[in-house]
Amino acid sequence: MLRQSASSTSLSTARRLARGQSGAVLIEAAIVLPVLIMILIGIMEFGLLFTSYSKALGASRSGARVAASVYSRATNGSTSSTGPESATQTLALAQIVAAVEGDLKGLNNAVPVRMMIFRVASNGEPAGGVNGSCSDRCISYTWNTTSKKMIRDSTNKKWPNPQRCLINGYESIGVFVEIKHDFVTGVFGSNKFVSGRTSMRLEPGQTTLCS
Repeated sequence: MLRQSASSTSLSTARRLARGQSGAVLIEAAIVLPVLIMILIGIMEFGLLFTSYSKALGASRSGARVAASVYSRATNGSTSSTGPESATQTLALAQIVAAVEGDLKGLNNAVPVRMMIFRVASNGEPAGGVNGSCSDRCISYTWNTTSKKMIRDSTNKKWPNPQRCLINGYESIGVFVEIKHDFVTGVFGSNKFVSGRTSMRLEPGQTTLCS
């Protein structure tokens, strides 16, 4: 009898301990699981956000590489910064935009917003900044969601007289690209704007193109 009683007591104690341990595990899981889920969501969301940023930066680099070459070779328009641009400059701008658009294909949870092609000021930005008027030797474009193209904002915004001759000193051309990234879960907000900006010195022009 004593043996049976002791055995029953041990079995009951073991069961109570098992139930206690199971309850503790459930409590720990309830505390840890939400944290792990938030970490996984954060990794996913910010991974996609970084991809959008990389796309914007890559598009600006592609545009700047083309710009440093084709805009330098284009014949200057007016000697005034507010004068008309030449036909070859208009064509060069179209090639720069095409390079940017090509890099913006295949975006995930993101859409292009705008871009700028500009003369680089001493602070590395266009005159007035990337959020400014883009009025002095700066050409701005806005993304059209229907045509899936960058549309020039105004033909009054131009840069007809870039300097790319050693005798006058080189100028640099910059390309700015902005993308709106939409978060998937909404935990960190609905969207965030990311951008990339690249500047390159204009390649030396031929003597006949120097001004």
